[in-house]
Amino acid sequence: MQHAAIIVKEPRQQFEALRTSLGLLQAGMQVQMFMLQHEIENMNEAFIKRMVRLDDSGGQRFSDNVENARKYGFTHITMARAADQIRRADIIIPF
Repeated sequence: MQHAAIIVKEPRQQFEALRTSLGLLQAGMQVQMFMLQHEIENMNEAFIKRMVRLDDSGGQRFSDNVENARKYGFTHITMARAADQIRRADIIIPF
Protein backbone atom coordinates (compact mmCIF):
# COMPACT_ATOMS: atom_id res chain seq x y z
CA MET A 1 0.00 0.00 0.00
CA GLN A 2 1.39 3.40 -0.95
CA HIS A 3 1.70 6.11 1.67
CA ALA A 4 0.81 9.75 0.93
CA ALA A 5 1.74 12.76 3.05
CA ILE A 6 -0.47 15.81 2.56
CA ILE A 7 1.24 18.98 3.82
CA VAL A 8 -0.97 22.00 4.52
CA LYS A 9 0.92 25.25 5.15
CA GLU A 10 -1.55 27.68 3.57
CA PRO A 11 -4.76 28.17 5.60
CA ARG A 12 -6.75 28.95 2.46
CA GLN A 13 -5.84 25.47 1.11
CA GLN A 14 -6.88 23.40 4.13
CA PHE A 15 -10.30 22.36 2.79
CA GLU A 16 -8.90 21.27 -0.58
CA ALA A 17 -6.11 19.34 1.18
CA LEU A 18 -8.70 17.50 3.26
CA ARG A 19 -10.72 16.66 0.15
CA THR A 20 -7.57 15.36 -1.55
CA SER A 21 -6.78 13.23 1.50
CA LEU A 22 -10.22 11.64 1.33
CA GLY A 23 -9.85 10.93 -2.37
CA LEU A 24 -6.53 9.20 -1.84
CA LEU A 25 -8.02 7.07 0.94
CA GLN A 26 -10.78 6.01 -1.46
CA ALA A 27 -8.07 5.02 -3.94
CA GLY A 28 -6.60 2.64 -1.35
CA MET A 29 -3.68 4.73 -0.14
CA GLN A 30 -2.50 5.27 3.42
CA VAL A 31 -2.86 9.00 4.14
CA GLN A 32 -1.28 11.29 6.71
CA MET A 33 -2.35 14.95 6.65
CA PHE A 34 -0.01 17.48 8.27
CA MET A 35 -1.50 20.87 9.20
CA LEU A 36 1.66 22.90 9.78
CA GLN A 37 2.47 26.40 11.01
CA HIS A 38 -1.09 27.63 11.47
CA GLU A 39 -4.32 27.08 13.36
CA ILE A 40 -7.38 25.87 11.46
CA GLU A 41 -8.91 28.96 9.91
CA ASN A 42 -12.48 27.91 9.19
CA MET A 43 -13.85 24.99 11.18
CA ASN A 44 -17.31 24.77 9.68
CA GLU A 45 -19.72 21.84 9.53
CA ALA A 46 -18.47 20.65 6.13
CA PHE A 47 -14.86 20.57 7.36
CA ILE A 48 -15.84 18.68 10.52
CA LYS A 49 -17.79 16.06 8.52
CA ARG A 50 -14.81 15.45 6.26
CA MET A 51 -12.40 15.20 9.20
CA VAL A 52 -14.65 12.57 10.77
CA ARG A 53 -14.72 10.71 7.45
CA LEU A 54 -10.90 10.89 7.29
CA ASP A 55 -10.66 9.43 10.79
CA ASP A 56 -13.25 6.72 10.08
CA SER A 57 -11.44 5.73 6.87
CA GLY A 58 -8.10 5.21 8.61
CA GLY A 59 -6.44 8.51 7.70
CA GLN A 60 -4.27 10.32 10.22
CA ARG A 61 -4.22 14.02 11.12
CA PHE A 62 -1.18 15.77 12.60
CA SER A 63 -0.42 19.37 13.52
CA ASP A 64 2.48 21.24 15.06
CA ASN A 65 -0.06 23.77 16.39
CA VAL A 66 -1.14 22.86 19.93
CA GLU A 67 -4.52 24.55 19.44
CA ASN A 68 -5.38 22.24 16.52
CA ALA A 69 -4.66 19.28 18.77
CA ARG A 70 -6.57 20.69 21.72
CA LYS A 71 -9.62 22.02 19.86
CA TYR A 72 -9.94 19.72 16.87
CA GLY A 73 -8.40 16.38 17.80
CA PHE A 74 -5.26 16.49 15.66
CA THR A 75 -2.30 14.52 16.94
CA HIS A 76 0.33 17.02 18.05
CA ILE A 77 3.67 16.54 16.32
CA THR A 78 6.98 18.38 16.34
CA MET A 79 8.37 19.70 13.07
CA ALA A 80 11.31 17.28 13.34
CA ARG A 81 9.03 14.27 13.73
CA ALA A 82 6.74 15.51 10.95
CA ALA A 83 9.73 15.88 8.63
CA ASP A 84 10.81 12.32 9.43
CA GLN A 85 7.35 10.90 8.69
CA ILE A 86 6.99 12.96 5.50
CA ARG A 87 10.37 11.72 4.22
CA ARG A 88 9.11 8.14 4.47
CA ALA A 89 6.04 8.81 2.29
CA ASP A 90 5.86 7.48 -1.25
CA ILE A 91 3.95 10.56 -2.42
CA ILE A 92 4.20 14.05 -0.93
CA ILE A 93 1.54 16.63 -1.83
CA PRO A 94 2.10 20.18 -0.58
CA PHE A 95 -0.68 22.74 -0.27
